[in-house]
Amino acid sequence: MVYTRMQLFNDKWEIYISKVQYDPKSADNIVSPDSYVEICDDFSTTLLLTISDVMHSFEKNIVFRVSYYTPYSDFAFMDGNRLFLFLNTDVVIFNLKSFQVDKKVKLNIWGTLFAAYSYQEDFILYYEADIIRMNRNLDVIWDFSAHEIFVRYHGEEPAFEMCPDRIKLYDFSDYYYEIDYDGNVISDQKG
Repeated sequence: MVYTRMQLFNDKWEIYISKVQYDPKSADNIVSPDSYVEICDDFSTTLLLTISDVMHSFEKNIVFRVSYYTPYSDFAFMDGNRLFLFLNTDVVIFNLKSFQVDKKVKLNIWGTLFAAYSYQEDFILYYEADIIRMNRNLDVIWDFSAHEIFVRYHGEEPAFEMCPDRIKLYDFSDYYYEIDYDGNVISDQKG
């Protein structure tokens, strides 16, 4: 069974990312990929990337084995011929011309990735216990963590909100934080 998760388009590429059941050792797979990329081999799931150029002169199907905790959406971004994949603690640059992984970084953090956002020339990563700013070379610019996980169980405001000049956060203990896009704390108070 195939479930479409994300669709990405730019002036060169069309990409459909779907969750699919796939075992490279089985003859009973419902997809027959052009290639298989193993990013994560422990508690994992598989994603099918269907990549075509905008002229539809070719199509490639690539299966990625990734962390089971990869977000359902908001985890992939295109930049020209590069595809950035935020696969929980694994971050990958996939080259859309060579169909190869150009770079892979394993983040040493605790918790699950809730969402990744493009911000200026960088990315803001919203993890369960960390907020990270990462550049397009996959270098961590800064990392912010707090008293508790960034999840709310009461209150109207979201646990994570990107504003023009700051990021607003609430943690599970109802502490409220504001940080700027340089990672500096503006506010830290009990809610």
